Amino acid sequence: MIKLTPRLDAVAGMVNNCDTFLDVGTDHAYLPAYIVENKISKRAIASDINPNPLMNAQKTLDEYSLADKITLRLSAGFENIEPYEAQEIAVAGMGGIMIADMINATEWLRDEKIHLILQPMTHFEDVWRALFDNGFLIEAEKTVCEDKRVYLIISARYSGVKSEHKLYEYYVGNLPKSDNETDKLFVEKVLKSLYNKYNGTKDEKILELIRSIENA
Repeated sequence: MIKLTPRLDAVAGMVNNCDTFLDVGTDHAYLPAYIVENKISKRAIASDINPNPLMNAQKTLDEYSLADKITLRLSAGFENIEPYEAQEIAVAGMGGIMIADMINATEWLRDEKIHLILQPMTHFEDVWRALFDNGFLIEAEKTVCEDKRVYLIISARYSGVKSEHKLYEYYVGNLPKSDNETDKLFVEKVLKSLYNKYNGTKDEKILELIRSIENA
């Protein structure tokens, strides 16, 4: 039985039952192996931009006898993924700018039948902005601690509605309204980074953003 780290376990917890699950940037393919092994999905695609991670992934599939249910795919983002090949899609462990670029560039993601689970490592604001600007609805926001670091996971689905959002939502979503301790830690982390930027630049726009988060 595959045991996931807290970060990947939180991602897996947002995946719905489906026919095909796609893990973009799979590395060792632990996430799709877990999803298939626990019958959350009948099959999976594990993709990565580099061959070496896929070699590691192959070892995982061999170890857990899952090679007949999980397809390995060399792909830069969604480049070698066919539209609608998967219904549940996870993009975890990547920079937020890269994830945002994928959302902006991939038209077929704009379908309510496709569910995105996104776990950016940096530039969270770029991910939220890409989702908001492209008409995605945020279904859930979750944070989790692992090795003294706080990670963010966003569950989103296309709605086609582009509505107005508060300034703070582009940087911390609705997490300031949460009583969860890890959510509070994430907001504190973002605020600390913004204060550091403000102290270095004295940019009033950054101060406005800080006040928006603190007063959310």
